[in-house]
Amino acid sequence: MHDSLLKNNVLIEKDIIKKLLALDKKDDNSKKLSKSLISELKIINDSIPKLIESVDFYKKIKENKESKNNKDLIGVKYSDSGKNTKNIALNKKDENKFISAIQKEKDSLKSLSDKNEFDFSSSYTRMAGSLFRATAINLSKSSLFLDTKSDLKKIGSTMVVESYISIALFSIMLSAIFAVVLSLIMFFVIGFMALILILLIPLIVAASFYLYPSSSVKSYAKKIDRELPFVTIYLSAISTSGIEPSKIFSIILSSPDYPATSREIKKLSNYINLYGADLVSALRYVSKNNPSEKLGLLFDGLATTITSGGEITLFLKKHSETLLFDYRLEREKYTQLAETFMNIYISVVIAAPLMLMVLLVLMSRTGFASGSLNSFTLSFISILVISLLNMGFLLFLSMKQPKF
Repeated sequence: MHDSLLKNNVLIEKDIIKKLLALDKKDDNSKKLSKSLISELKIINDSIPKLIESVDFYKKIKENKESKNNKDLIGVKYSDSGKNTKNIALNKKDENKFISAIQKEKDSLKSLSDKNEFDFSSSYTRMAGSLFRATAINLSKSSLFLDTKSDLKKIGSTMVVESYISIALFSIMLSAIFAVVLSLIMFFVIGFMALILILLIPLIVAASFYLYPSSSVKSYAKKIDRELPFVTIYLSAISTSGIEPSKIFSIILSSPDYPATSREIKKLSNYINLYGADLVSALRYVSKNNPSEKLGLLFDGLATTITSGGEITLFLKKHSETLLFDYRLEREKYTQLAETFMNIYISVVIAAPLMLMVLLVLMSRTGFASGSLNSFTLSFISILVISLLNMGFLLFLSMKQPKF
């Protein structure tokens, strides 16, 4: 019996060390989790000498000197962070400490994630929850916020949908108060038109909160899709070395070239190393809970290939070729779009202002225009219009231009 308990302890220690190696220890939650894991490791390690004294091979060496310390050991059954039931042997005095460390690990894992997209202070969140919690719970069950929960998860937010709705309602209330005060001040300047602000400002805030998760998912998905062809080529090249599949993704994490995709691979790594999931389960989980449909197809295809015993290198090579073909098509579309806007730019920004200036000069010379259209006014208007048009074109092209 003690032989199996010793084996369990060693295997659990091995799992804890893997979790510690997977942590980056940069944020507070990771540091707290690291302390909990180290505490667990020390407690388990303290029980190892007494377990060794109790195993058969040790007893044979010490035939008449069986350890008196065996009575100090106790078997403990607990569920780990991945909800798996485990048996372990500990010193009696360390049982409560170990259970406390396990609970701290679970609490830290709940808080551990990528950077939260919604940087609200805890006091603001608590105040919003105390005022609108009941309303938020009811609204979260409606079809209006059906996709908000999954969108929050996809962008890496730890905030539950009820808290997000509470904060939105609280912000709308504050914006309505601000709008009333502002409209009263502006009433003496623009009259009854200022009353529009009472409706306009809260509506803008409400629309911003409602659209933010979905728009963030789309923006994040575009970043991943831009990186994915090159990430897949990289994965394909690494897999030719015959390295273990789960280790392939660790190499991608060490590269700073793919920040958006690395964030999703980090989720995959955490699901394996911290929650104890196997690679296939982790791939299927991340494929369903990431913003990019293309990345989801890649991970799902990898999971199917591993399950069916297929060749990972061949799958990655074929998939990278498909993604690279799509990437080239998108680049060609952008090139055609740029050519179209170049023609529009020449017509609107270069030819049209010149023709307008010539027309205005002729009108001023022939007396059809007012005397106020002197050379200074014409120059000022022309420069202003051309500058605004140039900024508009540059902004549009920068938004449409692929990052890779």
